[in-house]
Amino acid sequence: MSSPLPQIAIVGRTNVGKSTLWNRLTETGQALVSDQPHTTRDRKAGRVLWNGLVFELVDTGGMDTEKDEIGQGIREQAERAIKDADLVLFMIDVRAGVLVQDVQLAKKTKSLNSNVWLLANKTDKVKEMSLTNQPELYRLNLGEAHAVSAATSLGVGDLLDEILKELERLDHPAIPQYEVEPLKLVIIGRPNVGKSSLVNSILGETRVIVSPIAHTTREPQDTWLKYGDRDLVLVDTAGMRKRSHITERLEEEAIGRNEQAIRSADIACLVLDATEDPTAQDRHLAGILQNSHKGLILVANKWDLVEAKKTETAQEYEKLIRQSLPFLDWAPLVFVSAKTGQRTKQLLEMALEVQAERYREIDYNALNRQLKATIKAKKPLQSYGPSSPRVHDAAQIKQAPPTFLITVHGDKDNLHPNWMKFFEKRLRAKFSFLGTPIVTMVRHLPFAKAQLKRNVHGPGMEAVAGKIHEKKPRVNQTRRRQKQGGRRY
Repeated sequence: MSSPLPQIAIVGRTNVGKSTLWNRLTETGQALVSDQPHTTRDRKAGRVLWNGLVFELVDTGGMDTEKDEIGQGIREQAERAIKDADLVLFMIDVRAGVLVQDVQLAKKTKSLNSNVWLLANKTDKVKEMSLTNQPELYRLNLGEAHAVSAATSLGVGDLLDEILKELERLDHPAIPQYEVEPLKLVIIGRPNVGKSSLVNSILGETRVIVSPIAHTTREPQDTWLKYGDRDLVLVDTAGMRKRSHITERLEEEAIGRNEQAIRSADIACLVLDATEDPTAQDRHLAGILQNSHKGLILVANKWDLVEAKKTETAQEYEKLIRQSLPFLDWAPLVFVSAKTGQRTKQLLEMALEVQAERYREIDYNALNRQLKATIKAKKPLQSYGPSSPRVHDAAQIKQAPPTFLITVHGDKDNLHPNWMKFFEKRLRAKFSFLGTPIVTMVRHLPFAKAQLKRNVHGPGMEAVAGKIHEKKPRVNQTRRRQKQGGRRY
C-alpha cells in the first residue's frame, strides 16, 4: 500500500551528501553517513515536518555504482524512488563541480521523472553561495540550482518552503501533522458510567469486559481502529474514584495508569451517567481534564434509560451539565447510548473535528484585529492598581493546545484574569476552537524599550544604553540670584 504522503526523493552520485541531508530534514539520524562509497544501498523513507505539514523524504544510494549484483540493486532502488516521487532532488557536490557522472545521471533521472530540482550541496558559508552561479551547472539541464548545506543547514529552510509550494502546485500537498499520526482518544469517567460498553459499541464487538462490578477494567486498554481514512487509538480506562476512597493497591496503580493515559492522549471523552445528576467526582475529573490541556468531549451515556423524555429534555440536561461544569463551556456535549449504539459513531466524527481545532493556527494580522476589537469592547485591566496596561500585540506561539502570547508594555503591568477570560471568550466567538482549551500568556516588554519607541521622535525622557534618565530639575531661582549678588527675597 503506497503512502498517502507526497514523496520527495534525493538522488545523485556517491558521497555528495544525500544521507546527511536526509538525516537533517527527518531529524532522526537513522541513515549511516561515511566516506566509504555506497554506504546507503536500499532506499530509506522518513517523514519531514515543516510548518505543521508532513511529507515523505526518500534517501537513495549513489547511482554511479559498479555493475555487480549489489550495484545493480542500488540503481534499481534509486530508479524506483525516482518514478514514485512527486519531486526529485538531484544533488551534486558544488565544490567538486560538475563531473561526467553527474551529467549522465541527470539525463537518466530526467528521463524517469520530469519534475527534477538541482541541489548544490556543501555551500557551507554564505560566501560560497555564489558557487551556484557557475555556468557549468547548466550542463545538467536542470535549471537554477538550490544552494544548501546539509552539514550546517544553510539554505535548508528556504528549500523546504519552496518544496511545500511545489507540492501545492502539484495538487498533492503536504498533510497536516495531526492527520498523519493516529488520533489517541481516551475514555475517562467514574466507575460504572458505561466506559467499557461505550468502547465495545464503537468497535462493534466485545473488545473489553463489561460488568456491573466496579473496577472490572484495571488498566488502560488500547485498541487500534480505522475510521474512514484515519487511524485512531481508543483507550478504555478504569473507573476513577477519589484517592481518599481507594483502599486497594491495584486500584491505586490503575489510577496512576489512567493519569499517564491522559497525558499521552490527544482527546479525552468524559463519560457521565445521564440518569443521574453530575457528582462531585464528575467535577473533579473535569478539573483534571481541564488542566491536562487536551481536547475534550462530554459524553452523556445511558440516554436510553432516561424516562419520559420530551423534546426539551436534552436541553434541560445540558443546562444542568453547564451549570455544574461552567469552566468547560467550550467542550461539546453528545448524548449516546452504549447499549443501543445511538450516536456512538458520532463521537469519532466529533473527535476528528476537535483534533482539527486543536491544530488551528490564527494569522497574526487576523489575531491582532481581534485583539483591537476586544480592547475597544472592554478596556484592559491590570491585576492591581488603577491604571490600564498598554497592550502591544498578540501572537499564536503554539498549537495543540492553541497558545497565545500577549505583549504588554512595562515591567510590572499585568492583565487582570477577568480581562484574559474575556479575550478568550472573544477568540472563541470569532474562531470557534470547539472542544479545545486555549492557553493565554503575558509577556512584559521592558519599560525602557517601550519608552524609547514612544519618544524616539519626541521630547521628554531620554533613553541611554537601555536605561531611562530624567532631565535634571531646574536650579532653585533664589539660590541662583544669591550667588549672582541679586536681591534677596
